[in-house]
Amino acid sequence: MAFDYGSIDLGLKNPFKNEGRVTAVRGVISAGLGLYLLFSAVAIVKESQINGWILVGFGLFLLTLGLKDTGSGIFAILRYFVGRNHPTSLAYNYSKTESEAAQQEKSTVAYTAKNLEEMLVGRKNSTFVEPQGFMARMVHTLFPKLLFLPYPIRNMTQRLIGAWVKSIVALVSYGFAAFVSLTGLAGELGEKIFPVYSFVLLIYLLLVWRKASLPVSRRAEKNIESLGSSDLAGVISVSIVLPVASGFGLAWLANNTHFDMQQWDALAAFIPSVNVGLFFLATAVLAATGSFLFFTLIGKRSQTVNPVTEVSELRENWQESVHPNEIFINLDNLVMANRRYKEVPNRVYRELDPQLEEQVQGKGGFKGELIQEIQPKVHPVDYGPVFGKFRGLSLILGNVLFVSAAVCTFFLAYLCVDLHRIFPDDLSALSDSSKEDELKALVALLSSGLTLLLLGSLLKSFASLLSSAAHIFYAEIQFESLLIYFKCEGTFSESKISTGSGIYDSTQSENTLVRSSITPWVIVSKIVTSTFAGIGAKNLEHPRQVLEMHKSDDELFKIKEDVIAFLKDRESIAAITSERDLGNASQIHQLNQQTRAMPNTPQGVLEAEAAGGHITRSERTD
Repeated sequence: MAFDYGSIDLGLKNPFKNEGRVTAVRGVISAGLGLYLLFSAVAIVKESQINGWILVGFGLFLLTLGLKDTGSGIFAILRYFVGRNHPTSLAYNYSKTESEAAQQEKSTVAYTAKNLEEMLVGRKNSTFVEPQGFMARMVHTLFPKLLFLPYPIRNMTQRLIGAWVKSIVALVSYGFAAFVSLTGLAGELGEKIFPVYSFVLLIYLLLVWRKASLPVSRRAEKNIESLGSSDLAGVISVSIVLPVASGFGLAWLANNTHFDMQQWDALAAFIPSVNVGLFFLATAVLAATGSFLFFTLIGKRSQTVNPVTEVSELRENWQESVHPNEIFINLDNLVMANRRYKEVPNRVYRELDPQLEEQVQGKGGFKGELIQEIQPKVHPVDYGPVFGKFRGLSLILGNVLFVSAAVCTFFLAYLCVDLHRIFPDDLSALSDSSKEDELKALVALLSSGLTLLLLGSLLKSFASLLSSAAHIFYAEIQFESLLIYFKCEGTFSESKISTGSGIYDSTQSENTLVRSSITPWVIVSKIVTSTFAGIGAKNLEHPRQVLEMHKSDDELFKIKEDVIAFLKDRESIAAITSERDLGNASQIHQLNQQTRAMPNTPQGVLEAEAAGGHITRSERTD
C-alpha cells in the first residue's frame, strides 16, 4: 500500500521498538563472535590453511547472521510510516479518492461487501470460523475462548498444542518400542538397535518443535490451519513397525552375510553417539517453559474477549415532499461525510447507486443502498502489567537462546579444527593399538560435534518459538470504527402546484411537486477490529478482522436527526431571493395596478379582482 502523507496524524506509533532493541543486541553479539573467529583465522592460517578456512567459514556465517539481526533490529526501531490510507480496509474500497490504494490491498482484505451485509443484518460474526480436524476441536474444547481470538494466535496455539500431542504420542510409542526391542520380540538384535531408534526419536522431536516454531505466515492471518489425527496415526504406526522391521531386517542380514553380535558390538563402538536422555530432558524443560509463557499470555489476552454481535437498527416510514435522488445525495455528501474521522474519507464497501423505476407517467418506485466504514482509530487495550512482563520475558529468553545457539556454533568451529588436527594423514601406517586409539579420539570428537550441532538446533527452535510468540503479541493492534449499512426503498408520485396566479397577475410560480413514501433501513454498529503489524514497507498491509460488534444508538439517532432535518428544511415552492428580482417584480406589480385602474370602476371591485379574479355570472331568462 502506498504511503499517503497527511499533516493530520492518525495516532499510530511504532509497536516494535523494544523488540528491535533486543534483536539488535543479539545481532551485535553474534557478529562479535563471527569477527573473533575471523581474527583467529588470521593467526591460525599460518599453521594450517584448512583450519584457517574452517574458522573463516564459521566466522562469515556468524557475522552474516549477526549483521542481519542487527540490521533488522535497527530497522524495527526506525520511524514507523503510517499513511492516511492505513490500516487495510475490511473489504474492497470503492471510494473514488482511494482507487490506487484499493487495488494494492485487494488481495489482503478479509471480507467482501456481501459478508459485511450478512454480518450486520444477521447479527453474526463470520470471523469466528469452526476449527478443522480432531485435534483442533480438542484444542478449542480445552480453551473455549480461543475461538474468539485472531487467526495468528489461534494458529500458533494449535501448533504448540499439536507439537505437545505429537511429542507425547511419540514418547508413548517410544516406550512401546522399548518393550518390543528389549523383551526380544524384535529378534536377537532388537536390543542392539534400540539406541538407533532413540536417536531417530530425538531427530523426530527436533523436527516437530522446529515446525511449531516457524513464524506465522501471511496465509495464517486469513485462515485457520487444520489439525487432524492423521499425523498421530503415522507416528504410532511407524513407532510399532520400525523396531520390529529393523530387528528382523538385521537378523536376516546377519544370517545371510555372517554378521554376528561381536561384529555389531565392534562396529557400534566406533559410531558417534549422543546422550539422548539429556536431550529429552532439555526438550521437555524448554517446551514447558515456552508453553508456560505463551499460555500465560493467551490467558491474559483472553480475559478481554467480548465477542458481542449487536447492532443499532432503524426501520421507519416517512412521507415527504422530496425527490428520491436528493435523499441519497444528502446522505452521501453531507450525513456520511460529516462523520469522517480526522477528515479521512470513509471506506466505501458498497457504492450508493440509486435506481428510479418509473412505472407510469409521474409515478414509480426507487431503491438504493450503501455500506461505509468510518476511518478506524486506534483502540488501546490494557492487558495488565503481568501481560507486559511475560511478553518481555518471552522476548528476552528467546533472544538469549538465539545467542546460546550462536555460542554452540562458535565452539563447533574450534571442534572442527581439532577434528582436522587429530585426523591421521595415513591411517594404514598406524599400528593396530594406535589406530584404535586414534579412531576412539576421532569418535569422541565426532560425538561432541554432533552434540553441539543438535543442541544448537534445539536452542534455535525454541528461541524462534519464544520470539515468534512475543512478536505476535507486540504486533497486534486493535482499531475502533463505525460500520453503517443504509438501505432505502419506496414509491414516488408527481403533482403540480401553482402560486400567485391571480387573473391580472403577470408574476406567478408553478412547481412540480414529488411526493415520496420513504422506507429506510439503517443499521449502525461500532466494531472493534484487529490486525497484525509488520516491520518494513508493508507494516500495516495485513488482513483486519472484526472481533466485536457493539450497538451505537447515539450515532444512529444523530444520523436520523440529520436526515430528518434535511427533509423538513426543504423548499417545495420556487421563490425570488435576489434583491434585484424582487425590485423588478415590484415594479411590474405597480405597473399592473396602474393599467387596471379605471376612473368609473369602484375601488372595492378592483381590490376583489386583484385578490382572486372577477367572476361573471349570467342569469337565464325564460
